[in-house]
Amino acid sequence: MTVYPELLPAGFQYDLGGLNVSSEETLIGAPVLFRHSLRQSNYRLTLTYTNLVESQATLIRDHYVDSNGSHRTFTLPTTFWGSNDVLPSDSLYRYAAKPEETQRGIYTDMTVELIALIGNFLLYDLIGESAALGAEASFTSYAMTGTAPFILEADDADPAVAATLIIQAGGAES
Repeated sequence: MTVYPELLPAGFQYDLGGLNVSSEETLIGAPVLFRHSLRQSNYRLTLTYTNLVESQATLIRDHYVDSNGSHRTFTLPTTFWGSNDVLPSDSLYRYAAKPEETQRGIYTDMTVELIALIGNFLLYDLIGESAALGAEASFTSYAMTGTAPFILEADDADPAVAATLIIQAGGAES
């Protein structure tokens, strides 16, 4: 997991999201509300940078690319919030969209929108017990992206025993 570049923005806005509530209409006209969790979600943080030189703008661009866009999570530097207690210090973030840039001669203005992930984070373990290295890999990023089914093939493992695992998602067809 990476850390966001230690560039303090000229300004920032945050939206503390809301509760996971859905509404259903009824025959009497008053909606029925359903609460789906005890936590708020959809926290958004918008960072505004002005007058960045090329090397500073490149730090943000490179971090976006290294994070695979909005795929991987990262942390903010400890100096970002200062002594403010706005979001939990162990929060993870990901990009909501690619950074927007405005070129002004040798300076660049950028707007970066982040999504704060707060709560319990899943840890995925891939264990290669019969593989030659006997390695275990743990990660908190999304294990797979794309469209199911996902097929994990172990035909290159040593000993050469072919094995295939097909992971279906929500009624996907193989």
